[in-house]
Order: sequence, then structure tokens, then C-alpha cells
Amino acid sequence: MSYQTLTQPSGIGRVLDSGFKLFVASLKPVLLLIIITAIINVIMQYAMFQIMLPAQQFTTQEEMGQYMAGIMPQLGGVSIIMWLVSIILYNAILSRVGEVAKGGSGELYDALIVGIRKAFPVFIAAILYTLAISVGFILLVIPGLILMVTLLFFQVLIVVDDEGIIASLKQSHRLVWGNYWRTTAVIMIPFFIIYALIMVVAFAAGFFGAFTMPEMADGQMHMTFGVFDIVMAGVSVLMVPLLDSIFIAHVNDLKLRKSGSDLEQRMGD
Repeated sequence: MSYQTLTQPSGIGRVLDSGFKLFVASLKPVLLLIIITAIINVIMQYAMFQIMLPAQQFTTQEEMGQYMAGIMPQLGGVSIIMWLVSIILYNAILSRVGEVAKGGSGELYDALIVGIRKAFPVFIAAILYTLAISVGFILLVIPGLILMVTLLFFQVLIVVDDEGIIASLKQSHRLVWGNYWRTTAVIMIPFFIIYALIMVVAFAAGFFGAFTMPEMADGQMHMTFGVFDIVMAGVSVLMVPLLDSIFIAHVNDLKLRKSGSDLEQRMGD
């Protein structure tokens, strides 16, 4: 299925429709990456599960606290590895979706190279994004809410448009500024879809008994890693190209608005 990028500023409905069409068009090119990412996510989550699962019984809460404190370095190390690997693979998925949006096809190898090459810029930009939001919330809360949305598209701009770290954050802020509520409305739709899908999966897992929470019994922490965890890993990864598609479609719309096409359209009307 070929994808046609919007060539003039459009309403929220058309932008979302464009994003969903891009998702459908890019699903086949990113399918292998989705499968690889889901498998790696399951492996990494299982590794964390094994670290958290104690080999001995606890007789007191203090012993349990000491055990958790002792495994924090291991959990931190695995978490960092998971984050870095996720950045590389999510960059690769975003790169493939971006290629489809531009009318190209690209190769899986090229997408992985982009994922690796852009891992450090995205990593640093993500830290700066988090710091900016944190400072905003500490100050007056509202600046944090604003920056959370206006700086959101740094990864799209780094991976798809080849922007630098600081340039991507500035460009994201410039594009969204003046279109804050429009942007908020657009990005809330996929997040609601993801939330609803997670709730459906969780309900189904609970109904069929596939969902279990860690619990203490006779001083022993009982944890299970099963079907629910595997399904959730797959669902969460499947939602990545959907978010990427809607973000790319919306960034394209914002660029058209900032380029003056929006003004020309208004004058033409």
C-alpha cells in the first residue's frame, strides 16, 4: 500500500487519518523489527525477573529490604542495557516508518545502522527532555506540562530529519509553539488507543488466569513470568510504529503550518 504525505495544513481528523494510513503502509516493512524487538524485550524482562526472584526465604521485612538493596546495582545495569537496546531498535523502527513516509523503502540493515548511529543523540536528547520537564514542574508545574508537549518530537527530528541534539529540541518547540492544543489533541488519540488495548489484554489475562502479581507467603516472594508478560511485550512494541506514524504525520502538518502554507490556504479561502 502506497502512502501519500499531506501537502497542505489539515484538520486533526485528516492528520490522524494520514497517521493511521502511514501505520498500515509501514507495518509490513517494520514487521521483522517488531518481532525482533518483542523477543529482546521478553528476554530482558525475564532477566530482570530472574534477578528479582530471591533464592532464599525471608523471615523479616528487613531481610527483604536488604535483599532488594543488594540487587539494585544489577537491576540498574539491566535497566540501562534495556534502555540502550530499546533506543537502537525504536530508532530503527522510526527510521523505517520515516522512509515509507518519504516514499522510499530502505533496507533492514540500513535502519539498524541509523538506529545505532542515532542512539547517542537520542539518549542525550531524552535526558535533556527529562531535565527540562523536571525543572518546569519544579518551578510552576504549568511550564513542565507545556515543555512535555512542545519538546516531544525530538526523536522524530533526530532520526527522520537528521537534526542535531539541541536543534531537534529547539525545532520541536518552534513547531509546536502556537499549536499546543492541536498537538495535545492529536497525540492523545494514540495514547488512548494504547491504554484501551492494554486494559483489554490485562482483563483477558486476568479472566484466563494468566496475570499474577508478586506476593509474599511464608517469608518467600512468589513471582511468575508467563503469558501475560509475553503478550504485553508484543503489544507494547506493536504500538511503537503507530505512535511513530502519527508523530511523523503531525510533524509534517506542523511544518506546513510554519512554512506559510497555512496562511496561503486561509487567503485562498
